[in-house]
Amino acid sequence: MAKNRIRELRESSNPKITLKDLSEKLKEKGLAFSDSQLYYYEQGKRSPRTKVADDFWQALSEIFDVSPAYVTGYDIDSQKLTKSLDFLNSQTKKISDEYKKDTGKAKNPTIKELRQYVNSNQERKINEDIKQLNNISYNLNEINRKKLIEYAKDLSKLQNFEKEKAEDKK
Repeated sequence: MAKNRIRELRESSNPKITLKDLSEKLKEKGLAFSDSQLYYYEQGKRSPRTKVADDFWQALSEIFDVSPAYVTGYDIDSQKLTKSLDFLNSQTKKISDEYKKDTGKAKNPTIKELRQYVNSNQERKINEDIKQLNNISYNLNEINRKKLIEYAKDLSKLQNFEKEKAEDKK
């Protein structure tokens, strides 16, 4: 569970809102929470019961004039999102330009055409790699061929390990 922003929002309000004040504001919205319950929620030690959780977070978002996602700590980092979208757009443009060059078409490709183009390029590159590995393997003796296969398996394991490690960091 993400760290909520109840305390941050209370303390940044002008004037500051105490837990008792917040309890009163929630009562005005038809929700009964004591200041001690709010303290535990604010500290992340407890969460509102599932039955009332959505109403609780929605009411807080209205009180502080922010989104429920922001109150709960699940908001989107707009800088990261913008950076990711810019990268995606640049990659799409690059692939689109390659597609137009390779096919001789002037108009931008559809998503379906791009997908087919990328897949066929990947297949072509894989086939080229396989041919190259076959040529290398053909020129090796039996022992070195087995070593090559073991090395390739180790590389694959390492790649999967690095991929898992990168996903864990997220």
